[in-house]
Amino acid sequence: MYNNTDNSTYATVTNSQNGTTSYYIYLRGFNFDDIPAGAIINSWTVKLKARESGISTSSSYAPKLCHGTSQITSTCSAVSSTATTHDFTGVSADWEDIVGYGSDFGIRINCRRSNRNTTGYMYIYGAEILVDYTLPIYHFVTIQNSTSVNVSASDTNPLEGTDVTISANALSGITVKDNGVDVTSQFVQAASGTATSYPESYSTSGSISGTHYQQCIGVGVDGSSVSGNDYSSSSGSTAHIDYSFDFSEIPAGASIQSVSVRVKGHCESTSSSSEVATLQLYSGSTAKGSESEFTSTSDQTITMSAGTWTRAELQNAILRFTIGYYGGAVSGATWSVTYEMDGYVYTISNITADHTIVVSPSGGTSINIRVKQNGAWITPSKVYVKQNGTWRQATKIMGKTNGSWN
Repeated sequence: MYNNTDNSTYATVTNSQNGTTSYYIYLRGFNFDDIPAGAIINSWTVKLKARESGISTSSSYAPKLCHGTSQITSTCSAVSSTATTHDFTGVSADWEDIVGYGSDFGIRINCRRSNRNTTGYMYIYGAEILVDYTLPIYHFVTIQNSTSVNVSASDTNPLEGTDVTISANALSGITVKDNGVDVTSQFVQAASGTATSYPESYSTSGSISGTHYQQCIGVGVDGSSVSGNDYSSSSGSTAHIDYSFDFSEIPAGASIQSVSVRVKGHCESTSSSSEVATLQLYSGSTAKGSESEFTSTSDQTITMSAGTWTRAELQNAILRFTIGYYGGAVSGATWSVTYEMDGYVYTISNITADHTIVVSPSGGTSINIRVKQNGAWITPSKVYVKQNGTWRQATKIMGKTNGSWN
């Protein structure tokens, strides 16, 4: 933040070289730390107060916003001989870009002499960024459950305006109330879906050089062949490339129904077994399915044997491409995963307040018994009572409410 008010602050151009030499003044180092994380930015403006003496006032020399020394598209009137506050408009970068530039973001002022034999002065009185933002508001979602049914919330401290999903592994014999309103009928069967993923990153191992492996980051088998980094294995050795994938869109706890993996590529030679290019799926260091190999020097698409996968195993899914003496090329890869969610879900859309979810046995008032275990209060799954000297499991707990036992 530049907040100087002393009008003696200036920059000069004093040499007498031929031509009207230009110099740039950069005002950078704005601090955005006072804006809370998660704040909603409503609007922002950049202001500059300055005047000049002996400087060319052509509109082409008007101040510009910058990222480092690179100009950011924007509009500003030229600095004049009268101290004036200028607003920057028509900025091409959005707020997230501006914050991401950090201390490299700022204002560039062109200090160009109007005459090569004169001295130019640029007086800078201050520069600021005005940000209008709304503080983030968070709410609480609390679940009170007196049944053996597993009920959970996708987020217990959600940001206002977001959605929260309440999941139940069963609905039989229970009543669910949201802030006192019965929402049991609003639960629906948990959604199933298909997730598609392409290579997101890769790592190499072994001795790699040459021009026989083709990088395919982010390219599916139906996309055009990519160019870029090419490698092959060195003479007499092999090397492998591990492609990583992102399946974060598949909900935690999902049941994986099927996995299909298609890879496009070729090997450089088929004259011996040491020259083939093989493919193998892994979850971390554990091999999954059967090994496949490219059997042609022309591009072919292989559907691999993927085997069975759990949601946790997909978290570390890898496609390993092993190249021999002559190497090979991978120009596309696509994973297609179908999944199902067990149980039922109820969605609180556009949350604007705290929510208390009460889960109780249907057909009557429930008594929520809590016991302290290891310093924490929990709801017991079973209660035992002593009758005629014998402990037995209680099938019903009665409580007195307004003078009546229920």
